[in-house]
Amino acid sequence: RPFLKWAGGKYRLVERILAELPAGPRLVEPFAGSAALFLNAPFTRALICDRNQDLISLFRCVQDEGEDFIAYCREFFLPETNTLDAFLELRARFNAGGDIREKSALLLYLNRHCFNGLVRYNSRGSFNVPFGRYIRPYFPEKELRAFWRKTRKTDTIFAAEDFRAVFAKLEPGDVVYCDPPYIPLSATAS
Repeated sequence: RPFLKWAGGKYRLVERILAELPAGPRLVEPFAGSAALFLNAPFTRALICDRNQDLISLFRCVQDEGEDFIAYCREFFLPETNTLDAFLELRARFNAGGDIREKSALLLYLNRHCFNGLVRYNSRGSFNVPFGRYIRPYFPEKELRAFWRKTRKTDTIFAAEDFRAVFAKLEPGDVVYCDPPYIPLSATAS
C-alpha cells in the first residue's frame, strides 16, 4: 500500500495492471503519483518519475534515510500538530521552501492532515489544500518502511522530470506504464 493518499491512485487496480504488463528489465513510470504500481511490481530496476519535485524529493528522502527519516516524520504526527493553527503554520513553512528534508516530511504531514489527502498547488506554486479536520490522522509507518525496503531491494532512480524527458531515456526492453494526469475539465481546472 502506498504511504501517500493520492487522487487517481492505482492501488485498487494494481493486480489488473500487473496482469497486463509484460516482463522486462526495468519498470518506467513517467507519472508516479503515489507509486502504487512500483511498490507492487516485481521489477528489480525502476525509473520512477513525476514533474512534482516535492513528491520526488519525498521519495528520495525515504530511499536515502529510511528509519531515520521515518522517525523524523513521526514528529509531525502529534496531537498538537492536528489543529488548524498548527496546520496553517506548517503549510506556510512548506510553501516557504528551504530544507528539502523538512519540506519532504511536511509534504507527508500535509497529505495526511489536509482535506481528502489532496496534493494541489495554486498558480503561484503554493500548496493550498485546506485543513482536513481528522480526529487522528494516520501515520503510515508500515507503508513508509515497505517503500524504503522496496527501494533497497531494487535499483531505483527517482527523477523529477517531464514525461518527454523520461521517454528520451528509455532503453530497449523497458516496460513503461503511463497513467497520465487527467485532462482538465475546464480552462480554470488546470
